[in-house]
Amino acid sequence: MAKLQVAIDLLTTEEALALAAKVAPYVDIIELGTPLIKNMGSTVITAMKNAHPDKLVFADLKTADAGELEADIAFKAGADLVTVMGAAGNATIIGAVKAAKAHGKGVVVDTIGYPDRVKRAQEVTELGIEFVELHAGLDEQWTAGYSI
Repeated sequence: MAKLQVAIDLLTTEEALALAAKVAPYVDIIELGTPLIKNMGSTVITAMKNAHPDKLVFADLKTADAGELEADIAFKAGADLVTVMGAAGNATIIGAVKAAKAHGKGVVVDTIGYPDRVKRAQEVTELGIEFVELHAGLDEQWTAGYSI
Protein backbone atom coordinates (compact mmCIF):
# COMPACT_ATOMS: atom_id res chain seq x y z
CA MET A 1 0.00 0.00 0.00
CA ALA A 2 1.28 3.47 -0.88
CA LYS A 3 2.04 5.92 1.90
CA LEU A 4 1.93 9.68 1.61
CA GLN A 5 4.93 11.55 3.03
CA VAL A 6 5.46 15.21 3.76
CA ALA A 7 8.95 16.71 4.03
CA ILE A 8 9.21 19.45 6.62
CA ASP A 9 12.13 21.65 5.65
CA LEU A 10 11.60 24.43 8.16
CA LEU A 11 14.17 25.48 10.75
CA THR A 12 12.46 25.46 14.14
CA THR A 13 10.56 22.90 16.16
CA GLU A 14 7.65 25.31 16.58
CA GLU A 15 7.29 25.87 12.83
CA ALA A 16 7.63 22.14 12.12
CA LEU A 17 4.98 21.23 14.69
CA ALA A 18 2.60 23.89 13.36
CA LEU A 19 2.92 22.61 9.79
CA ALA A 20 2.65 18.97 10.87
CA ALA A 21 -0.58 19.76 12.75
CA LYS A 22 -2.09 21.07 9.51
CA VAL A 23 -1.07 18.14 7.30
CA ALA A 24 -1.08 15.20 9.73
CA PRO A 25 -4.65 14.12 8.93
CA TYR A 26 -3.63 13.63 5.28
CA VAL A 27 -0.20 11.98 5.52
CA ASP A 28 1.33 8.75 6.80
CA ILE A 29 4.98 9.81 7.13
CA ILE A 30 6.36 13.05 8.55
CA GLU A 31 9.89 13.65 7.32
CA LEU A 32 12.06 15.99 9.34
CA GLY A 33 14.53 17.67 6.99
CA THR A 34 18.26 17.63 7.53
CA PRO A 35 18.55 21.41 8.21
CA LEU A 36 15.75 21.19 10.80
CA ILE A 37 17.48 18.36 12.67
CA LYS A 38 20.87 20.07 12.46
CA ASN A 39 19.36 23.28 13.79
CA MET A 40 17.20 21.81 16.56
CA GLY A 41 18.93 18.53 17.39
CA SER A 42 17.25 15.25 18.20
CA THR A 43 14.72 17.03 20.42
CA VAL A 44 12.71 17.90 17.31
CA ILE A 45 12.34 14.18 16.60
CA THR A 46 10.99 13.58 20.11
CA ALA A 47 8.64 16.56 19.89
CA MET A 48 7.22 15.39 16.56
CA LYS A 49 6.74 11.80 17.68
CA ASN A 50 5.05 12.98 20.89
CA ALA A 51 2.74 15.23 18.87
CA HIS A 52 1.96 12.55 16.26
CA PRO A 53 2.52 9.10 17.76
CA ASP A 54 0.35 7.47 15.08
CA LYS A 55 2.59 8.73 12.23
CA LEU A 56 5.92 7.42 11.00
CA VAL A 57 8.57 10.00 11.85
CA PHE A 58 11.37 9.99 9.30
CA ALA A 59 14.62 11.65 10.42
CA ASP A 60 16.52 12.67 7.29
CA LEU A 61 19.94 12.47 8.92
CA LYS A 62 21.91 11.87 5.71
CA THR A 63 24.41 9.88 7.77
CA ALA A 64 27.79 9.36 6.11
CA ASP A 65 29.72 7.86 9.04
CA ALA A 66 28.98 6.39 12.48
CA GLY A 67 25.86 4.70 11.11
CA GLU A 68 24.98 2.65 14.16
CA LEU A 69 25.60 5.52 16.60
CA GLU A 70 23.64 8.15 14.68
CA ALA A 71 20.74 5.82 13.91
CA ASP A 72 20.59 4.74 17.55
CA ILE A 73 20.39 8.37 18.70
CA ALA A 74 17.52 9.09 16.31
CA PHE A 75 15.62 5.89 17.15
CA LYS A 76 15.92 6.58 20.89
CA ALA A 77 14.53 10.07 20.19
CA GLY A 78 11.47 8.57 18.48
CA ALA A 79 12.36 8.24 14.80
CA ASP A 80 10.83 5.35 12.88
CA LEU A 81 13.08 5.80 9.83
CA VAL A 82 16.50 7.38 9.24
CA THR A 83 18.57 8.05 6.13
CA VAL A 84 22.09 6.93 5.39
CA MET A 85 23.93 8.17 2.33
CA GLY A 86 24.34 5.69 -0.51
CA ALA A 87 27.89 6.96 -0.90
CA ALA A 88 28.70 5.92 2.68
CA GLY A 89 30.77 2.83 3.16
CA ASN A 90 29.05 -0.51 3.62
CA ALA A 91 30.15 -0.62 7.27
CA THR A 92 28.21 2.59 7.93
CA ILE A 93 25.08 1.20 6.30
CA ILE A 94 25.42 -2.14 8.10
CA GLY A 95 25.76 -0.27 11.42
CA ALA A 96 22.58 1.71 10.78
CA VAL A 97 20.73 -1.50 9.88
CA LYS A 98 21.98 -3.07 13.13
CA ALA A 99 20.56 -0.17 15.14
CA ALA A 100 17.28 -0.32 13.21
CA LYS A 101 16.87 -4.00 13.94
CA ALA A 102 17.60 -3.43 17.63
CA HIS A 103 14.79 -0.84 17.76
CA GLY A 104 12.38 -2.48 15.30
CA LYS A 105 12.76 0.52 12.95
CA GLY A 106 13.94 1.16 9.38
CA VAL A 107 16.77 2.65 7.32
CA VAL A 108 16.45 4.46 4.01
CA VAL A 109 19.48 4.78 1.74
CA ASP A 110 19.60 8.16 -0.02
CA THR A 111 21.34 8.00 -3.41
CA ILE A 112 21.77 11.76 -3.84
CA GLY A 113 24.99 12.42 -5.73
CA TYR A 114 25.69 8.74 -6.39
CA PRO A 115 26.71 8.16 -10.02
CA ASP A 116 24.94 4.80 -10.52
CA ARG A 117 21.85 4.88 -8.36
CA VAL A 118 20.39 1.61 -9.62
CA LYS A 119 23.59 -0.34 -8.98
CA ARG A 120 23.91 1.10 -5.47
CA ALA A 121 20.26 0.30 -4.74
CA GLN A 122 20.95 -3.32 -5.62
CA GLU A 123 24.09 -3.39 -3.46
CA VAL A 124 22.50 -1.90 -0.34
CA THR A 125 19.48 -4.17 -0.58
CA GLU A 126 21.90 -7.04 -0.02
CA LEU A 127 23.02 -5.27 3.19
CA GLY A 128 19.51 -5.38 4.63
CA ILE A 129 18.14 -2.06 3.41
CA GLU A 130 14.39 -2.05 2.75
CA PHE A 131 14.03 1.46 1.30
CA VAL A 132 16.10 3.32 -1.28
CA GLU A 133 15.50 6.91 -2.36
CA LEU A 134 16.37 7.65 -5.96
CA HIS A 135 17.07 11.20 -4.87
CA ALA A 136 18.37 14.00 -7.04
CA GLY A 137 19.38 17.15 -5.19
CA LEU A 138 18.30 20.61 -6.26
CA ASP A 139 21.78 21.54 -7.46
CA GLU A 140 21.86 18.42 -9.64
CA GLN A 141 18.37 19.06 -11.01
CA TRP A 142 19.39 22.56 -12.08
CA THR A 143 22.38 21.23 -14.06
CA ALA A 144 22.02 21.52 -17.84
CA GLY A 145 21.03 18.18 -19.36
CA TYR A 146 19.91 16.71 -16.03
CA SER A 147 18.08 13.37 -16.10
CA ILE A 148 17.45 10.93 -13.28
